[in-house]
Amino acid sequence: MKLILGIYLLTLTIKLFAYLFTGIYAILADAMHSLVDILLLLILATASKASRRAADRRHPMGHGLIKNVASLAISVAFITVLAFELLKEGINRILNPEESYLNPEIALYAELLVLFLLLLATTIYLRREGIVSRTVMFESLNDSLSTLAALLGIIFISMGYTSFDGIATMAIAILIAINSIRLFLENARFLIGLSPPDEFYSEVEKFCQREGIKGVHEMVATYIDEGAIHLDMHVTVDGGMSVEMAEKLIEDLANDLRKRFPEIKHISIHLCPHLGEKRKFY
Repeated sequence: MKLILGIYLLTLTIKLFAYLFTGIYAILADAMHSLVDILLLLILATASKASRRAADRRHPMGHGLIKNVASLAISVAFITVLAFELLKEGINRILNPEESYLNPEIALYAELLVLFLLLLATTIYLRREGIVSRTVMFESLNDSLSTLAALLGIIFISMGYTSFDGIATMAIAILIAINSIRLFLENARFLIGLSPPDEFYSEVEKFCQREGIKGVHEMVATYIDEGAIHLDMHVTVDGGMSVEMAEKLIEDLANDLRKRFPEIKHISIHLCPHLGEKRKFY
């Protein structure tokens, strides 16, 4: 995280200096995008640390979803504030373009350097797992597209088409909005009780086929963190089985399930003498 944060601080500095020397607003918009990414990294790092807190009375399943809550809040803020303001300024620059800009070649070289650094950041996080790493990777990729939009705007500005400052600013605003919506949807699905795919349920059912168990039903699995599942299910056993034997059977099954499916962090198994529907929907 420190390396990626250092890269973003460097790109922000380069963009701000380029804006001061040229006055091209698209570069400032691109710098605001970098500032957004830095704030996102800091908030996600803090939320990721908080999510590792142990379970307590108020949060018996732990605090794993804090990261998703933070990402969701950030995405809403980006859409409603930054993207909207940049879009508004872009329209204004199209309707009222500047006559000329100073030193567009400085802006061009600065944005090329920034693009290289952002692609490097994207490569670093490309194969890392986890919601935080994916968020950072998508932000780096999206910031690269933002920088590319600024580059195209600078090229047209250097050719005398100054209205492209506004066009590039609008393009950056739209990219921020699209990425924020994606971030919103990515995290909202966990917060509304995302369940694993059908394959997970089928594999659990097959794994439970053993002596003493006639079937499983009313299975409910939900994510309590990315890569962490709470599984609740009913197991059908012989009604004449002793309580002691049944408890030993369930204890062994729960331990074996955790070994076979490491993503199962919490499991509740209920005994019953009858069969029922495979999945349960509340």
